[in-house]
Amino acid sequence: MGVSGNELSVKGLVSLVDKIEALAKKAKTDDKQRRAALAYLDRVEKELKSKQVLALAQQQHKAGKRLKRLEKHECQEIADTAKKVTTKLKDRFRTQSGQESTRVEASVAKFKEVTAGKDRGEPLKTKVAEDPQVVKQEQKNAVLAAAAKADPFSNARKVVKKAFLDGLLLACGDAGRAEEDAERVATELEEELSAAWNKDTRAVSKEYKAKYRSLAFNLKDNSNPDLRRRVLLGEIACKDIVHWKPQQMASDKRKEDDKEIKKTAMLNAQMRAPTVSSTDQFKCGKCGKRKCTYYQMQTRSADEPMTTFVTCTVCNNRWKFS
Repeated sequence: MGVSGNELSVKGLVSLVDKIEALAKKAKTDDKQRRAALAYLDRVEKELKSKQVLALAQQQHKAGKRLKRLEKHECQEIADTAKKVTTKLKDRFRTQSGQESTRVEASVAKFKEVTAGKDRGEPLKTKVAEDPQVVKQEQKNAVLAAAAKADPFSNARKVVKKAFLDGLLLACGDAGRAEEDAERVATELEEELSAAWNKDTRAVSKEYKAKYRSLAFNLKDNSNPDLRRRVLLGEIACKDIVHWKPQQMASDKRKEDDKEIKKTAMLNAQMRAPTVSSTDQFKCGKCGKRKCTYYQMQTRSADEPMTTFVTCTVCNNRWKFS
């Protein structure tokens, strides 16, 4: 969709909404982030001049709904500014709708006038059509809507990229990198993930979805800031991390916890395992030798005798008795 001057495009609007949401998370405690979020909100109010741009951004990225959600932000200044912006946009687009309606009504009236002349037997000298600007805009909207519905593969990949970006933006402050860097890395990470796991270019695979969920979870994990920082700085290559197992991406704390869990489980298993002893007191009924091992377990109620399990070490014959 073509735009002029400072008018926002769909991509520009979605980018601004992404930035506002990321900054708003820390706006209540960080004055710098709060001012930046307010500045981006003002840009949306000043530069969003097309109702069609907002409609497409809402259809593809829920941009309108996300702006509306900011009206309930815990920072009162952001909430008030978001409410003011959405109110002004409603008024602006209501006026646009009225103007478009007037143009359409004029076209219809002209068409009726010419048709009436035809019915009276008057020669038709003028070919009447709808307003070219309205027709052109409607055609563009139809093409964009059809493309969005016809390409669910691209839409799914955009969702994955957005999830990666949300995680990497959390590391921008600690890593000293700009939001543009986070967006570039998120794009590269999604492309490597798709290249590695999407063999069919028309649909995402189960492996792609599973890896995406694991990566997104660990990049957003509050206890795992080191992972997203290293990915953002390029210390971990995107082409490598898309093949990592969840255990490799886990935070240091999670790895320590897993070690403790495994250690405890092993100790419990060893405590429950019966003690095996060697003996010559039992004669194997198969080979007749007396080289055996045995152990005892309580397999019935506590007042019943224990069951003895015997194994011949010569022929591996096994039997039990109580």
